Amino acid sequence: MVATGLSEVPRLSALMTRGIQNGVEGPRMMEGHEATTLEPELQCFIKALWSPSSGIVDSHSLMLSLVGEAESHGTTFSYNTTVIGGHIEGNQIQIHVFESNVIASWNGSSELDSELILIPKVVVNSAGLSAPAIAKRMKGLPDCIIPASHYACGCYFTLSNTKSPFKHLIYPIPEVGGLGVHVSLDLNGQIKFGLDVEWIKGIDDIPSFLNMYSH
Repeated sequence: MVATGLSEVPRLSALMTRGIQNGVEGPRMMEGHEATTLEPELQCFIKALWSPSSGIVDSHSLMLSLVGEAESHGTTFSYNTTVIGGHIEGNQIQIHVFESNVIASWNGSSELDSELILIPKVVVNSAGLSAPAIAKRMKGLPDCIIPASHYACGCYFTLSNTKSPFKHLIYPIPEVGGLGVHVSLDLNGQIKFGLDVEWIKGIDDIPSFLNMYSH
């Protein structure tokens, strides 16, 4: 992670402290010339934060591993299932779910039959971008406790047909709403530049940046 000005050095130090507190092994502050020794194509005139234990993983394999570990501890995954709503009754949340393939073919002209009602002890709404919409389907849940949605979108650009000029992940100081435009490598050594941030109105909006390209 690179500081591009003296004003960013305190933030770089704070990120190193946070990393150590979170158990990251071996992070240390580097002078600019040390960073450019590691990455000759990098311009770093101030300081950089070096984390030798950070890197990339095969995200799909990681997810499969976590699924296997969860199932070995008694977790049941219900795939092909859609939360269509729910309500609060007393101090419990009742969740109404249905088979996703039935929802996909439903024309809305009749009521859905045979929905399943779950009464869990704890509900974790981890529906990503759809989490606010899921929360709004829960009758009796006050609107004031549902966070407002703010959507941002960005683009990556791939450097192809050439040898990567970098061997490490390179990040700027994080910006509001994102990590800043950074250099990342995949498991095959393919390099990407991104992700920029553009705030958009809705989940289905197309960023204005993409309108300049055929996609």
